Amino acid sequence: MNGTIRSLAFAENGQQLLSGGGDGQVYHWDLRTRTCMHKGVDEGCINSTALCTSPSGTHFAAGSDSGIVNIYNREEFLGGKRKPVRTIENLTTKVDFMRFNHDSQILAICSSMKKSSLKLIHIPSYTVFSNWPPSNTSLHYPRCIDFSPGGGFMAVGNAAGKVLLYKLHHYQHA
Repeated sequence: MNGTIRSLAFAENGQQLLSGGGDGQVYHWDLRTRTCMHKGVDEGCINSTALCTSPSGTHFAAGSDSGIVNIYNREEFLGGKRKPVRTIENLTTKVDFMRFNHDSQILAICSSMKKSSLKLIHIPSYTVFSNWPPSNTSLHYPRCIDFSPGGGFMAVGNAAGKVLLYKLHHYQHA
């Protein structure tokens, strides 16, 4: 890589690794051969701050210090199409953490630099849920997010040392 590494994400059942950093590029590494199999510019990115891959392997998301999150079709990106499927501009500060849920239908993104700065994106329609977070809820400064294996719960860790647990009613299993 040409620059600092700021984010990593495994893909293809651990056989590949994505990395991003200060040069605005996303690198795809083949861990079997330990070589870079592809690199491409994350559109509009100067400093990459977060990467995550969908469990289905179809998408990856790249977050930047400007608050922009680009969602890519992984196969198209590897094939040379470097335009994101969707650009999410709902955060105004550095993207610290992102996570896809178990069935790759929801992407959660957050910034720890602003109170309640967490957004959920519906991947099939690439739209941001307008009802999240609820206006009467304070998430404090979110630091990390995870979904339960069955998708029924979402946990949010914040700077106050609390873990907030939310039931996602669309999913039957925790």
